[in-house]
Amino acid sequence: MSIDDKIHALHEAAVKKTGYTDFGDDDYCEGLQRFLAAISKVSTNAELQGAVAEQNATALLASRLITQKSWNDNPAWRDRSVVRPMIVMGIPRSGTTALHHLLSLDPQFQGIEHWLIWGPMARPPREQWALEPLYKSTVQRIADWRAASPETVDAHAMEADDYDECLTLMAQTFQSNFLTSTHDIPDYDAWFRSQDETGSYSRFRDILKLVGIRDERPWLLKNPSHTFGIDAMLRVFPDACVVQTHRHPVQSIASLVNLLCGYRGLMGMEGVDRSLVERRETSFWSQAMRRTMAVEDREPGRIINVLQHEIRDDPLGVVRRIYERSGRELSAEAESRMREWAMKNPPPRDIKPCLPTGRKRATCRRSLRSLH
Repeated sequence: MSIDDKIHALHEAAVKKTGYTDFGDDDYCEGLQRFLAAISKVSTNAELQGAVAEQNATALLASRLITQKSWNDNPAWRDRSVVRPMIVMGIPRSGTTALHHLLSLDPQFQGIEHWLIWGPMARPPREQWALEPLYKSTVQRIADWRAASPETVDAHAMEADDYDECLTLMAQTFQSNFLTSTHDIPDYDAWFRSQDETGSYSRFRDILKLVGIRDERPWLLKNPSHTFGIDAMLRVFPDACVVQTHRHPVQSIASLVNLLCGYRGLMGMEGVDRSLVERRETSFWSQAMRRTMAVEDREPGRIINVLQHEIRDDPLGVVRRIYERSGRELSAEAESRMREWAMKNPPPRDIKPCLPTGRKRATCRRSLRSLH
């Protein structure tokens, strides 16, 4: 099947899954074409990587359809704004998830819940979530994955209700680090790194307007890849409070590679070339760090920097420093929630690659296919 025929088939599959036909602007088409062309060249786990790529592409196309339908049904989103968001970023495995979760306990913020990542909509009232098919399927998928590989899932602390990263939502443009994290696709990676991500961030901002259409609270956002896209991010969110976490890069990259290899194992991939993953991640995150350092050279004090061991040793002290720098007030309720969570959740140990087999692998594959 040619790339064009495959693209057509993926669009048809997304329409069939959602019942919608409006994909919005065609700015995603080049990225999708380059992604599929790169996938066609892989040699290791080629059949499985191709299947996973098609599943991801179909899910992202379906997500575009759901987003566009929700925009069309809720035109008031255009009148909304995203003011002074707090954005957490940093090399993966440097404390971004822990800090993000800690800050999410403050009720003054809103965030993107994990269950909305693959189907953005005007967020319904909390008491209605259990009735939403997407919420129920997300809960089941997490349970399936945790049963197959608890180390991999728990390392990222996924729950349906938790605030999640921006990465998957931004991948709706098919211009995203999301697509390179599970595939060895150097051609696509080179193209992605040369792109201006302003369009992806603008679409992401508009998704936030939709999801928070009934919510006046400021946004709490998090994505390690914002370090790479920091210039575009600051163009779209010029008043953002940016917090960057830090850990020795050797430790961070080693832990990230463990996570990525574990995830590929969760998908059933065998013979993953760890050295290839290491080279790509080291190159990418080095480039990302150079970009954030350039921003700090231009605008000293623009970024609030936090060390991972500070989050571990004195989480409330870190939060107070962030709030003071950003001009926010830490309420007694939020501080109590954060202290309780920190006491009950010691830092997780790094994971090792996990290769589920047999029934567990089949469960993971079925769960992945269930992504709408």
